[in-house]
Amino acid sequence: MSELTKIASILFKNLSDALLLSASEVSRLDSAPPLSQADEKPELVSLEPPTLTKRDNYKIGDRIMVMLSGAMHPVKMRVLEPLQGSVYLAYFPREQKSSAREITHEQILGLDPDR
Repeated sequence: MSELTKIASILFKNLSDALLLSASEVSRLDSAPPLSQADEKPELVSLEPPTLTKRDNYKIGDRIMVMLSGAMHPVKMRVLEPLQGSVYLAYFPREQKSSAREITHEQILGLDPDR
């Protein structure tokens, strides 16, 4: 029987410690200002697509948005070098420069808004 009382006293001590800890956490949360009175307001996210800046000529290193033929969405590319007329040599930023391809000025939608 004494073993049962020892086990019960240990359980009640752990239970009382847990309750005291919970009470102190709750009181700390009660003293914090409500979320509606927080100093920092979260930024509102715009649902409008970002506007792209279109240029007459693009320079080496410009990050651009390109609509490749047959693609459903524009892709990000970087200008490696301007070629003759309105043709540019561009590559995907996460690929090697040796994988660059020719793109026309008409395929370029504008500068990358995340640049």
